[in-house]
Amino acid sequence: MWPFTALPFLTAAIILTSPVIVHATDDPVALTIDLFSRDDADFRAIGLDRVRHGTKGEAATYRFAAEIAKQSPERQIELVRALSDRGDAAAVPAITALLLQAKDPAVRAAAVLGLGTLGSQMEVAVLKRSLAAAEPEKGAARRALTIIRGDAATKELIDAAKYGEPALRSSLIDILADRRARVALSDFAAMTVDPDPAVRSAALRGLEKLGGPEQVAGLIAGVIKAAAGGERREAERAVVAVCTKNPNHEAAAKIFLEAFKKAPEGDQETLLPALGGVGGPGALAIVDELIASSDTAKRTFGLSALSRWPDATVASRLTDLVGKARDPAERALLLGALIRIAPLPDNKLNDGQKLDLVKKTMDLCQADEDRARLIERVNAIRTIDTFRFVLPFLDQPPLAEPACKSLVELAHHRQLRDAHKDEFVKALDRVITTTKNQELVDRATAYKEGKTWERKKS
Repeated sequence: MWPFTALPFLTAAIILTSPVIVHATDDPVALTIDLFSRDDADFRAIGLDRVRHGTKGEAATYRFAAEIAKQSPERQIELVRALSDRGDAAAVPAITALLLQAKDPAVRAAAVLGLGTLGSQMEVAVLKRSLAAAEPEKGAARRALTIIRGDAATKELIDAAKYGEPALRSSLIDILADRRARVALSDFAAMTVDPDPAVRSAALRGLEKLGGPEQVAGLIAGVIKAAAGGERREAERAVVAVCTKNPNHEAAAKIFLEAFKKAPEGDQETLLPALGGVGGPGALAIVDELIASSDTAKRTFGLSALSRWPDATVASRLTDLVGKARDPAERALLLGALIRIAPLPDNKLNDGQKLDLVKKTMDLCQADEDRARLIERVNAIRTIDTFRFVLPFLDQPPLAEPACKSLVELAHHRQLRDAHKDEFVKALDRVITTTKNQELVDRATAYKEGKTWERKKS
């Protein structure tokens, strides 16, 4: 195959020297059609490149598109892709006809993507039908509806998500979220209480990705409506994202806190895990009051909320409570929270403070299972002091495997590894002779040799 940069020169050579092409310069469109219809791959590549970048104008596009039906399935895919790159909507009728007539799954998928690239709201209806098809057409339809242009297309998708075929509504909501269609946010908020659980979940995912302060009320309704278990956790995660990560999250967190205070007691119990995930001084005052309560149920709710805190601002509280805990379940809950937050990248502490908290947490661990969890997480603190903290655990058989994993993860970071090469080489030698995990052996070997490790394709 000729390189792309050689194509214009090769085209000129063909026009000047090929005995097969007659009067090529009289009709450049005919020349292009002749080239992409050839069996020779090099000639065909030249012709397809001319479709993409050569003769301009709607009339030429119509003529190129008219050739789609005359090609073999493989050539149809090539031509549709070239027309998509050409970017002229004049090809849409021919590509639509191909989609309606083709039986080959790959051809149908190519046609669907072509309509997404070149089409407008007029093509939304046919693309929606492809969402119900088998793969690869279904995946192509999702991509096509994500990229199809225009506010009118977005409105069509919103209407379909609200009132369309039940089986497709959740997919359409996800597509709108992928389009970053903020105009749909009020509809997402309303759909958090839809009778269909799949629609509710999709709406929550959309709000998690795009939502802001204006959607907090809808999110609260979604948490309360959600069934306990996975759906409830999904709703809580959406609230936490909007109130801690998304744009204007401070305002969202304030609105959530005020709404929590005004909610009935039963709803407050439902919302407490989300309150803990949002965190902040106002939430902490509520949680501290619950923990101090003589009511066992309220104390349990408060501890559960505290265990979900998003950062290490509650580290001292957790450390104190773990030390005083007499109930095994309560201690396990609080210790698990410490193990989670101690090495968090965004936990308000610098690397040295994070490692100090890890060491304090390790002192509180009474079971090897808890120590192993902490060792596996500590590699999030990417310092040589962390490396030196983990290294001695290679000598403790119950903790050697998690120590191997953390050491290899730290070695993955070339700048840290190269700055302390001798120490890392010795440690990686020990990992290779200690771990029972072949992937860790492969990674350690690569890092020792200064190579980049790539996961093997399954």
